[in-house]
Amino acid sequence: MKKILVFFFLLLLASKTTYANTFRESVAFTQLKQKILLKQSGSAWQQAKLLEAEYLGDEDFDFLYGLAALKVQESERALYAFERVVANRPSWLDAQYYLAHAYFAMKNYQAVIEVTESLNENENVSLKLKDSTTQLKALAVALLSKQSLNIMQSVDVSLGYDSNVNAGTSEDNIFLPLLNQDIILSDNSKENSDSYLSVGYQLIANKTLTQSSRLFFSTLGKLHYFNQDNDFNRFSIRNNLQYKKDFADLSASVGIRIVPLWLNDRYYRTKFGATAGLSKFIDKRWLLSSEVFLGQTKNDVNSQLNTDDASIQLSAQYVDKRWRHALSLVYSQEQSMYSESQHNDRKIQALNYTADFAFNQYWLANANISYQHQAYQFDHPFFFDKRNDDMWLLGTSIQYQDSKAWSYRLSASIQDKDSNLALFSYQRADINLSARMSF
Repeated sequence: MKKILVFFFLLLLASKTTYANTFRESVAFTQLKQKILLKQSGSAWQQAKLLEAEYLGDEDFDFLYGLAALKVQESERALYAFERVVANRPSWLDAQYYLAHAYFAMKNYQAVIEVTESLNENENVSLKLKDSTTQLKALAVALLSKQSLNIMQSVDVSLGYDSNVNAGTSEDNIFLPLLNQDIILSDNSKENSDSYLSVGYQLIANKTLTQSSRLFFSTLGKLHYFNQDNDFNRFSIRNNLQYKKDFADLSASVGIRIVPLWLNDRYYRTKFGATAGLSKFIDKRWLLSSEVFLGQTKNDVNSQLNTDDASIQLSAQYVDKRWRHALSLVYSQEQSMYSESQHNDRKIQALNYTADFAFNQYWLANANISYQHQAYQFDHPFFFDKRNDDMWLLGTSIQYQDSKAWSYRLSASIQDKDSNLALFSYQRADINLSARMSF
C-alpha cells in the first residue's frame, strides 16, 4: 500500500512540474531563456516551435518566442508575437523596443519611427533603453529617407518615316452638300508623307509616405520635328501626379493630369483634369484595374474647340513567365462648351490589346491591336450628316537591351480609318528606329 501511495505522490509531483500554471513557472521557460542568452538561435527556435501549441498567448512565452524568431529571421512571426505582448501588457517597455525591431526587420520603417517615438516619450524608460531606441529610430529615419524617394529618368531619340503626316485623305476632290458641288482639295488637305526626328524625355518618381501609401509623379515630354512639313511640328508634355493607397484587398488612387501641346512652335491647347482609380491583384498573375477621368480641353488658337471631357477605362493584365498580356476597354466623351461647335461632340469606344514576349534578358518583342469607334452627336455643318468613324491600329516592335542604360527599338504601325464622310477617311503607316538612355 505504501508503495502505491509513493507512486501516486511522485506522479502528482511530476505532473505539477510538467504542467505549470504559467510558462514562467515551467522548466521550459528557464531552458528557452538560457538558449537565447547563450545565442543558441537554432536550438531556441526549435524549442519555441514545439511549445507554441501549448503556450502561445502567454506574455512571457510570446516575448521569448519573438526573440527566438528574430534571431532566425522569422520576422513576421516575431512581429505577431511582440504585437500580442504589447497589446496585453502596454507597460512592458522592452516588448515595445523589440516590436520596433520586428518592424525594422520587416522594413516598415515608418512603424519603427512611430513606436520608438512613443517609447522615448515614456517617463519610465531607462537611460540605456532610451539610447538604444534613439539609435534604432535614427537608423530607420535614414533608411526611410533613402527608400522613400525613387527617381528614374530616360532620354530617347528616334528617326522615322510617316506616310501621312497630316492624316489627310487620298481623295482629290470631295462633294460638299453645303455648296452642292465637288470641291478640289488643297495639298494641305491631302495625304502627305515626310521623315522626322523625335526627341523624348521621361521622368518617373515615387515617394513613399507610409508602408501603405505613396505619391507617384511622371512627366513625358516629346518633340516631333518633320523634315519638310514644319506646320505639323509638335511638342507635348504629359504630366501625372497621383496619391496611391493600399488596402487589404485592393489599391486606390486619386490624382491630376495636365497635357499641354504646342503645334508649329505655338501654344495650341491643354487637356487637364482629375483621375481616380482602383486596382486589385487576383493572384500573382492577374491584375484588374479601372480609372475614371474628368476634365476639360482648352484650345488657345480657337476657343470654339474647348470641350468638357470624361472617360472610364477597365483593364486586365496577365503575366506568365515570358509573356505579358493586357486588355483594356475605354469609353469616353467630349462635349463642346459652345452650341455653335456642338457638331464636335462625340462618344468614343475603344478596345486595346497588347502582348509582350521576352525572348531572353536582351530581346523583347511587342505587338498591339486597337479598335476605336467615334460617334459624333450632331450633323456636320458642311456635310449635313452625323460623322461616324471606325479606326484600326496595328503595331509591333522589337527591342534590344544592350545594357542597364542603353536600349534600341525598331517599331512599325499601321492605321486604317474609315468614315461615312470621305474627307475624314485615311490610311497611315509609321516606321522608326530609336535609341534610349536610362539613368
